[in-house]
Amino acid sequence: MSRSFFYKLFPPPSFLTMPTSGVDISDESIHIAEIEKVSNGCIVKKYGKRKIPKGVIESGRIKNVPELKKIFTQIRKEEGLRFVNVSLPEQHGYVVTMRIPKMKQSEIYGNLELNIEEHVPILAKDAVIDYDIVQVGKNDEEKVFIELNVSVYPKEIIEEYMEVFKGTGITPLCFEIEAYSVARAVIPKGDKGTFMILDFGKTRTGVTIASREVVHFTSTLNIGGDILTQAIARNFSISFDEAENLKKKKSFLVREDGNRDLLLALLPTISALTGEVNKHYQYWNTHKNPFGKEHQKIDSLLLCGGLSNLAGFSDYLSTNIHVDVSVANVFKNINSFENYIPEIPFEESLQYATSIGLALSSNK
Repeated sequence: MSRSFFYKLFPPPSFLTMPTSGVDISDESIHIAEIEKVSNGCIVKKYGKRKIPKGVIESGRIKNVPELKKIFTQIRKEEGLRFVNVSLPEQHGYVVTMRIPKMKQSEIYGNLELNIEEHVPILAKDAVIDYDIVQVGKNDEEKVFIELNVSVYPKEIIEEYMEVFKGTGITPLCFEIEAYSVARAVIPKGDKGTFMILDFGKTRTGVTIASREVVHFTSTLNIGGDILTQAIARNFSISFDEAENLKKKKSFLVREDGNRDLLLALLPTISALTGEVNKHYQYWNTHKNPFGKEHQKIDSLLLCGGLSNLAGFSDYLSTNIHVDVSVANVFKNINSFENYIPEIPFEESLQYATSIGLALSSNK
């Protein structure tokens, strides 16, 4: 999976051979995964999560740096973390594909700085730009071009996240838009197909399209698992925790006693989410890329995050979008189950796609 890191803070010295943790920071929680190389692949050496108090982070923006710094200082004491790769919330970043004339690699960044404002609504002086070279080819006029996968992120937000780690004893090696990390974890290494990935969090859903091992599109939908839980709680007049339990245990699609009310509670939100996903799916499959070429059609849709465990949901998506839908295996690029059985329960592991993808980047 093509990688795109912001603020690569150090060259790769010898300590990068040590286990590196991936740290996935969302509005409500921190997920950590540490991967270590062994003789027959990799293993998950360490994993865990911490809750973040309400209001510390809102929509990916850090509102209370001292409080978050305290949490990471405690994590350092308890878990012994030292070097970490850190996710950046995708709703503030941009991923674009660009072609530039053939030039020296040392000239590419300067070219991007001059032209990036034509592609994203951020001034070049306020942005951090990173890129991967996808291919070098010739256009219809036989002129050589370089095709780039470009990531752009507001400098101000990256600096917020850097500030959090100062004085904690934890050193961030790099920052990455979470869509890249998720794709690295769930798409089989070397697979040149086209995948849509839905990453369901508690408050939002990340949509990613990756083709030929390159992330081409990301979007964030403001629909998450908590909205469904709240709908169940209202409909059945039960607590949030009881509703969360019911959501995990019952399939809203199976026709049996008690499920009709669950279907009525969930269907408006599920239908709205499916409609938004289908828009992205249809747009990709029916529109040409910026260079007038047909997109490679989406082969399958992969689910990760908490809502991917909702019984009946994958079947509902498959029926309504007409695509193969499956729950992702976040251990796919770590090791085979024949060699290694992770300690993380499979259902819980779906919450660790981002942190595992971040850790995998340092264990190639």
